[in-house]
Amino acid sequence: MSLASGKELLADAEAHGYAVPGFNVSNLELALGVLDAAAARRAPVLLQFNQSNLDHAGGVEVAAAFARALALRAPTPVAVHLDHGSLELLRAAVRAGFTSLMFDGSTLPFERNLRETLEAGKIALEAGLALEAELGHVGGREPGVVTSEAVLTDPESARRFVEQTRVHALAVSVGTAHGLAGAVRLDLVEELRAAVRGLPLVLHGGSGVTPDDLRSAVRAGIRKVNISTEIHTAFAQAIGGASGKDPRPALRAAREAVADVAAQRIELLGAAFRA
Repeated sequence: MSLASGKELLADAEAHGYAVPGFNVSNLELALGVLDAAAARRAPVLLQFNQSNLDHAGGVEVAAAFARALALRAPTPVAVHLDHGSLELLRAAVRAGFTSLMFDGSTLPFERNLRETLEAGKIALEAGLALEAELGHVGGREPGVVTSEAVLTDPESARRFVEQTRVHALAVSVGTAHGLAGAVRLDLVEELRAAVRGLPLVLHGGSGVTPDDLRSAVRAGIRKVNISTEIHTAFAQAIGGASGKDPRPALRAAREAVADVAAQRIELLGAAFRA
């Protein structure tokens, strides 16, 4: 159990037909809340960091150090994942000990995204890590993610992209948005899954998606779902009532609130009792 690779978690999700949850965390209590839920539900999870999360946590080395330390003592498999990384950030994450990587060239023209994803693939291959990439563009608003208007992923472009890059997972734009509720285009998920010949698909912007849409997306071939806004909102609301001179009771309450939300998503994605 404990510290795992993203490659292991994706393979198990694919083999057993569920989606592994990727929780974006930006401090210790958020990570602890996620891992409390994972332990209670016996679920594999990814602790994820985008640039904003890394900045808040004290940098890539600090984030890797505390996430790896927590993962090593966890009773279920936990991967430490870089979310929406640049080529430079991928290299830093590898040096720091991340166990899973995402390169995001989704705002670039197709050919440049292809070229830079190939470079990212070399970094991941040398480190023996799984690489997630993004094609199409998931819009919305979220700190640490370059967002613009959503561009749905084209199945034929996805087929070509995956054949040439040989990434381990593909983040696709199918109607969701970073930081906002969105409806999943299930017909498009099915088309994309067929086009990439069963490659694990990743749903970004998982916060706010309805339970029915999440379950249906998993059945259609989504194998990883990113969740950030929901757990950050739960944390902020719980800690908002802090008073007195000792912040620890409020931090404990926030950790519990995060665990409650994370447990609900774990259940919906079919990840409970997979570890």
